[in-house]
Amino acid sequence: FWFYDGSIVVQAQDKLFRVHQTVLANSSEIFSTLFSLPPSDSDTQDLIEGCPVVQIQDLAQDFSDILRALYNPSHFDDFPSDSELEDILNFISGTLRLSSKYMIHSLRRKCITLFTRTLPATLEGYDSRTSRGKSTSKHLKSNVVMRAIRLAQETNVTLVLPFAYYCIARLPSRRILEENSDDISWQQKTICLVGRERLRYAEMSLSHSFLLGFQPASTCSNVLCTMARGPHTEWHLIEASRHPHPLRPYNRWNALNVCPECVANAKKQHTKGRQEVWNCLPAFFELRTWEELRTVCEY
Repeated sequence: FWFYDGSIVVQAQDKLFRVHQTVLANSSEIFSTLFSLPPSDSDTQDLIEGCPVVQIQDLAQDFSDILRALYNPSHFDDFPSDSELEDILNFISGTLRLSSKYMIHSLRRKCITLFTRTLPATLEGYDSRTSRGKSTSKHLKSNVVMRAIRLAQETNVTLVLPFAYYCIARLPSRRILEENSDDISWQQKTICLVGRERLRYAEMSLSHSFLLGFQPASTCSNVLCTMARGPHTEWHLIEASRHPHPLRPYNRWNALNVCPECVANAKKQHTKGRQEVWNCLPAFFELRTWEELRTVCEY
């Protein structure tokens, strides 16, 4: 980024960027204030090609990323919609860090929209991704999810943390207990391990309770439904899993061997239970409510 008609040179680390002061100032009040500060009497204003030099304490790569977003109107539109979490992190990390620091709200909102594409903040978002064949917990790489958690905490995008913790809680214990330098903290890992037990209870008492304590529908006229063993058999299959997954949509309705009225009633219970699990997800991992997390992200 070295524009021949640029009016200011910004130095980040050992890199110089000749850009337009008005572009930065109009996008951020913090930049505007920074550029308007007069140099102190003891300072001599450095000039490069007649442009004043301003030093910032940011990574050169991060500043380059945010310049791409500011100067290219289609920067976010050109990003592939089917990108995985690692690609999204590579794309938004620098822009999210600096748009948060310099309060460039429009860019921050766009970064958060991409962030929640893979780490959803609504059950509808989770189901939409699942319906497209994109697993949102099982196949996400552990190191990538932990990287996402660190970025979310650094930039105060707490909205993605509940589901990110959900993904970590479903990992094998041996992976959670590994000690890698890029992992989340041990306190966070402990929260995830405790959360795993809460997820198991939620699976039993909320999302899949229609299997464990099956009751025929009030409109059922088939006496065989009362004695059906299918629901209990299905529950034991779920219980045998080492990794609780209360958000998983149940779809083996024919295996219940009950009448259509009972299936419809079970589907209604399942839908309601999954929504209750989602509503409780932040609390399972010692976080604020969804509404409070959303408010924090919109500062």
